[in-house]
Amino acid sequence: MKNFFYILSLSLIIIGCTINGSSDVIENGSTNKVITLKVPSEPDTISEDMQYANFEIEVSQITQEVYENGSINAYIERTYDDGSPSRWSQLPQVFLNSDNSTSAYLSFGEGFIRVSMQSEESVEELFEMFKERNLKLVIVN
Repeated sequence: MKNFFYILSLSLIIIGCTINGSSDVIENGSTNKVITLKVPSEPDTISEDMQYANFEIEVSQITQEVYENGSINAYIERTYDDGSPSRWSQLPQVFLNSDNSTSAYLSFGEGFIRVSMQSEESVEELFEMFKERNLKLVIVN
């Protein structure tokens, strides 16, 4: 009898997990906004030791409602002179090497975003890579 229930339970689990080729979409009334901004040519703040910098950009679409209930994904545009295809890379960006590991990450508040950069040595090279590039925001609310 135990074997019967074991086989029955196992069969129900397998049948319940069968993939049928469709997916369920949960309708929660959320809306996405996609905004493309330009990274400034200079950081707003840079520390004396050059290990931290940030810049802020006003974004009127980040309302109190978005701040309290939404989320933001940010992507930096990567372009190449050698014919490689352009692409978007999602923040945070982390670059690890033995000499100068760096990272860049996004934070936001009502009406603005801030991109912060940190480094073991200097953020100059990382900011050079970001400056005047397109920054895509996907606001989910």
